Amino acid sequence: MTIQKGALLALRILTTIAIVGAIYFGFAIWKTMKGPTFGGNFTLTYRGQNWIFSDAPKKLNMLYFGYTKCPDVCPVSLSNAGSAFRMLNDGELKDVRFIFLSVDQSHDKPDEVADYATNFFPTFIGLSGSKEQIDRTIGLFPASYMLEENPKSYLGYSISHTDRIFFLDSDGLVIDSITGSKEGAESIYKKIKEHL
Repeated sequence: MTIQKGALLALRILTTIAIVGAIYFGFAIWKTMKGPTFGGNFTLTYRGQNWIFSDAPKKLNMLYFGYTKCPDVCPVSLSNAGSAFRMLNDGELKDVRFIFLSVDQSHDKPDEVADYATNFFPTFIGLSGSKEQIDRTIGLFPASYMLEENPKSYLGYSISHTDRIFFLDSDGLVIDSITGSKEGAESIYKKIKEHL
């Protein structure tokens, strides 16, 4: 009788270990398949003052990298986003914000960036920063930029940059993205509604 109780206890222990192992293994597989997490908290400059994402995040935050003298994709992307924001009601507007970060710290002054962003919608936030701040921030996202000397350009240079609007949760983590200049306002609006 005692041998049977011992065997039963051993079987229960082995079963418990197997269940815990299966749960752990399942979690490890899920985490691996989920892929990397992008985003996070970042510090930049708004009109010359320190600006930290985590100080006042919204339920939904949208982030776009570009520069104020961009001749093509930036104005189209911000115009599309501005039109999408005009489709939102007042309650929805309280839960979402759009952040434009200039990657041209050599030429874009903080006030110019802030004014540029509000040209597309009054609540858009235009940020700048030091090269270190910008590079640290862009490094959090699947994004990049590269300044290229271009004597044929009216500026004498151009900046190639990622043309994506990143949708961030209140922790600054990427939950979605959309091509800014190729998707119209309606597509951006639908994405906003989907995540609010």
